[in-house]
Amino acid sequence: MIEQDFQYLIESLIKAAENMDAHYFQLPIAERDDPIYRERVYCYELYHQLRCMLGNNFPYKLCGEVDKKGHPIIRDVKPDFIIHKPGDMKYNLAAIEVKPVTVKGRLDRLRKDLNTLKYLLNEAGYYGAIMLIYGNDNGDLPENIKQEIENIDDSRIVVLWHYEPNKKPKIIKVTSPNIRYAVCFRSPKCSAKPRTSHTPDVK
Repeated sequence: MIEQDFQYLIESLIKAAENMDAHYFQLPIAERDDPIYRERVYCYELYHQLRCMLGNNFPYKLCGEVDKKGHPIIRDVKPDFIIHKPGDMKYNLAAIEVKPVTVKGRLDRLRKDLNTLKYLLNEAGYYGAIMLIYGNDNGDLPENIKQEIENIDDSRIVVLWHYEPNKKPKIIKVTSPNIRYAVCFRSPKCSAKPRTSHTPDVK
């Protein structure tokens, strides 16, 4: 059952991200020609969209930036989202971290998020974790971010790349056989075939 719940979460997250409009994806700034990436703006809208997609019958609760300070078991970490049943450590479904593509210039921040996900998986009993990267660099994902993703050695971490507003994110890293999606690092404009024969269930 928990595998199905995690799968449903991923499907819902993909649909939620597809609903993200451009001004949440990159924030327009007065007196500036180009909009900028602002992680909080993106995350607040993503929370709204994901909450709507999960609906009221989903057996877990979506919570944003829960401060674990003072928790009797979990150390002081604050992931962007957790999906759990509050008050019961047996029902920690997933943790989600989000970073804009501009993290290419501060890879230490990406590594910190990945370490947070690993900690929650290993020490807090979370079933799965999702690292979501949004934006693109001239239509592609920067090479140093790709390398960091390739270095992830935990099959419970799924990586999504949300490359454009109002587009479905692509799953670009997954090693668990239970997650049936196409996996690739290709640019959205590339015609190369994915590196797996699995095809997305999301329409």
